[in-house]
Amino acid sequence: MDVDLEAVLEAKKAQYKSIEVRKDVELQYDVGNLLATDLNPLDHHAMKSRRDEYLKGLARDNTQLLINKIWQLPVEKADGMILVELPTPSTVLPREKPIPKPKGLTAWETFAKAKGIKNRKRSRMVFDESGQEWKPRWGYKRVDDPKDKWMIEIPDRADPYEDYFEKQAEEKKEKIAKNEYKRLKNISRTQKGGRLKAPLPPPLTKDMSKYQLTHALGKAKEATASIGKFTKSLVRQCSCRGSVFVFIVLLTQFHVAR
Repeated sequence: MDVDLEAVLEAKKAQYKSIEVRKDVELQYDVGNLLATDLNPLDHHAMKSRRDEYLKGLARDNTQLLINKIWQLPVEKADGMILVELPTPSTVLPREKPIPKPKGLTAWETFAKAKGIKNRKRSRMVFDESGQEWKPRWGYKRVDDPKDKWMIEIPDRADPYEDYFEKQAEEKKEKIAKNEYKRLKNISRTQKGGRLKAPLPPPLTKDMSKYQLTHALGKAKEATASIGKFTKSLVRQCSCRGSVFVFIVLLTQFHVAR
């Protein structure tokens, strides 16, 4: 059986359109943004008679012209792939949101700026005289780690029966809480209006109280697009929130104490 290869090739070629597209008015290109603007007038007759087919063909031709423009750029091959470096975009695109405002100075930054204090970067490693080795200044296995001290010297005129290890742990907790308070205070000072947003509920644990569970449930209920307007309530769910719920708990405890 004889096969006409030329006829087969012509039939196969007819299935695909040519990469050469002619336009009366040349398109305006912004290859950096992969943008092509067609200023040619639309065919109103084709828009009315075969709208979808006409728009698809128009989109195909303009896309082909944009791809032809990209192939005119310098091409590089890396790891079996063909890469093209796009030029700098020329069209300025509008921002979705306004430009963020610069953050205000913290209390320490304001004080340092007024006094002319400049931060000096300290080295991360410090030589430990007791162990004769270099240790990190902070973090894991840091120098002067309280966990490495198995003995604490009791000062004069102090209570010898007091647990100074527990006292150090409490002082550490107070220091962490104080630093956290300062951090939140700095945030409230720099934010608009000087007010902080409501804190997130704590992670669910077995030791949570009834009030903490109710608070977490209320926050989860309001974490929707409708702010909990269409969220169904659970069976026997307390509708009290905030200070009203706390007042009821305290009042109940007061009656029980009496």
